[in-house]
Amino acid sequence: MKIEILGTGCYKCIQLESLIHEVLRDVRRTDVEIQRIDNERAIRKFMPLDEIPGLIIDGHLVSTARIPDRATLVDWLGTKLEA
Repeated sequence: MKIEILGTGCYKCIQLESLIHEVLRDVRRTDVEIQRIDNERAIRKFMPLDEIPGLIIDGHLVSTARIPDRATLVDWLGTKLEA
């Protein structure tokens, strides 16, 4: 599994990355690749800059402009992690 966080390093982007690490730790997965994409040009390929942070799971943009709540994130990652 590959998770990409789209953001320029703002507070929300860092908060999202931290939450993802917590959820993965809780489900005891250490084999997930997490990448932060902070290049504005690369971010614009997926979404407008004013909608950061963005979250991509295995190549699919699943969230923009918000930090998903923990339960939603667990559901998204849990579904993918069981596959």
